[in-house]
Amino acid sequence: MKIVWEPSVYIGNAPVFCTICGRRAYPLRTRGNQLLLAVIYDRHEVVRGEACRDCVASGPTGIKTRLQERIQSLQAQVSELQEMTHEEMQTPSLEQEFQVHRHELP
Repeated sequence: MKIVWEPSVYIGNAPVFCTICGRRAYPLRTRGNQLLLAVIYDRHEVVRGEACRDCVASGPTGIKTRLQERIQSLQAQVSELQEMTHEEMQTPSLEQEFQVHRHELP
């Protein structure tokens, strides 16, 4: 994996989500007013996403640690969602849906 600073392909100062830590990341503005993003490439030169400045600054060891932390967080979220599938689901009735659209809920 390699990370390269490249001109942003997005319009304006639009945020992206860091593939490494999952937090919001903004392009870096150069002195020449160009917006740059840290783009992540795999060993096959395929783009895997963008990285935030903090992750880039943390270096290879820090990036691996942050990836492991994110993996653990995502695995916990998957477990929670899997637990939800085992519970009975109740959705609003059609009448309740109509009330919401008519703004008549108490």
